This record gives sequence, C-alpha cells and structure tokens, in this order.
Amino acid sequence: MSKILDFLINLLKWPAALFLALSLPGLFESFNAFNFNSLKFYAFFGGAGFYFVILVLCGYNICATIQIISHELTHILFAYLTLHSADRIRIRPDDMGGSVRINSKGNWLILLAPYFFPLFSAIYMLMMPGLLRITNDNWLIYAIFGYLFFYYAATVLSQVHPGQTDIIRCGYLFSTIVIIAANLYVIGMIFSFNEGLWPGVEKYLRSVSELNREYFQNFAALIRQYFQPAIVGIK
Repeated sequence: MSKILDFLINLLKWPAALFLALSLPGLFESFNAFNFNSLKFYAFFGGAGFYFVILVLCGYNICATIQIISHELTHILFAYLTLHSADRIRIRPDDMGGSVRINSKGNWLILLAPYFFPLFSAIYMLMMPGLLRITNDNWLIYAIFGYLFFYYAATVLSQVHPGQTDIIRCGYLFSTIVIIAANLYVIGMIFSFNEGLWPGVEKYLRSVSELNREYFQNFAALIRQYFQPAIVGIK
C-alpha cells in the first residue's frame, strides 16, 4: 500500500508545485485581512521576541540540537502518515545535522515536510482552544503560540541552504516553490488561528481559495488571449 501511495504522491509532484506557484499572488494578498493591532497579536509577537532572547542567552548550539530533533521527528511523522515505518534518529556531535532511517524509498512529501510543517505549533493548536477556556482567554497562551511558531521559523531559516540533502534530492526548483508557497500557507493559517482559532483557519482557507480562483481565471484568460491570434489564423 505504501508503494501505491508513494507513486501517487510522486505523480502529483509537479502538479502540486504548479498549483502552489499559481497560488502565490492570492497568498500574498490574503495577509491584508489580518488585524495585527490586537492584544492577541501583541502577545503572539511578544512570545516571538522572547524566543530570540532565549536564542541569544542559551547559545545557538543548544537551540540547534532541539531544532534538529524536531526536524527528524517531522520526517518520521510524515513517513507514518504515508504508511512507512521509520526509526533510529541520529544527531551529529557537531550539531550540524541529523538523520532518520526510513525503511523504504519514500516520497518528496517526507523529504520536504520539515521545511513547511511546524510540528510543535501543530500540537499546540490541538491544545490551545481548551487552554483558552481554562485560562479565560489569557494572553500568555497566545505568547506561547508565538514562541513556538518563531522557533519553527528560525529552524527553517537555519536549515534551508543549497547543501541540504533533502532539497538536493527533490531538486532546487521544486523545493524552492514548495518551501516558499507552503510556508506562506502555514503562516496564514497560524495567523488566522491566532486570530480566530479553527473557525478562523477555515475562513482563511476559503478566502485564499476564492483569491486563487480569481487569479487562476485571470491567468487562463491571458493564456487564451495569447493563443487567440494563432487560433484565428488557423481558421
């Protein structure tokens, strides 16, 4: 079954990249809808700032070890989600990387998942609605969310580089498209969750879908306009 799933995922590799590339205008425009002038976002960005203070005080090496562990755990998560088995995480002594053994060839989704999926933020999102009810919408809950997300952002920024094995295996062009566009989706979902929890994410995804449809239609119209003289000439 995992081989069939790998075949389908790899078959959708470039169609997924094309969809993400065409989604970029809509994703950028979607950020205009957020109200950053609110206590929720003040707390969120305050938590982000606190992460950078911790990064400076604790030193890069300690943070790098945790980042590598979360990176490899994300590989494992997506391996299991696509019906593979994985084990044996290894961290290099110099904190310059790690590895995980996946007992099959795998697919591009497993390889690139750590560069667009915020593992700890996703876990926290499952807990956050309950925490807000218990604490009566305490601002600290939003600050922790910001801390976790900017931990993920710092992880991605430190691990995306031309020598990264996962990126080389998937190809630079494909990896660039997926990492940029998928992270814009993720950032939008994080902001919308911070603003309105899961209903906010649903609203955001509907908005992006509508924007994408508008841009896709405009793109298709440009293509038709470009080929129209040739079609007329053939007739």
